[in-house]
Amino acid sequence: AAFDQRVLASVCYFATDIHSETLGKGKQSNSLARVPEIKGEVVMIFGKQDNHVPRAGRDLIRKTLEDADVTTTFLEVQAQHAFIRDELSKGRYDAAISKVCFELLLELFHRNLHLDLGPRKGKFSTKDMPLIC
Repeated sequence: AAFDQRVLASVCYFATDIHSETLGKGKQSNSLARVPEIKGEVVMIFGKQDNHVPRAGRDLIRKTLEDADVTTTFLEVQAQHAFIRDELSKGRYDAAISKVCFELLLELFHRNLHLDLGPRKGKFSTKDMPLIC
């Protein structure tokens, strides 16, 4: 989604196989080559114990984003691959780290996607205003 010029912000958890370019049809993706196309802000989140994306792979992804001057937050946490999945996660789920990462996601989206639509038109009172929970 980050390659779509309309996307203002994206979050990617444990981006498997980007570093090895083995995604997509024929396992020949060009994701790293396309990084300069990214115009929005990106948050990349990885577990340091991720056996699918080794340190060298994470370093390559980080360097590629930085070299292309993409606005990026790159977070490595003390967790395994797929640490946010609570079902069938083979003991990898970490609720505390998942919560912190979700808060980062919310902050990014609020900061980049929050729209000021201006004052409401028409007559209304505060009792007519929607509740935000």
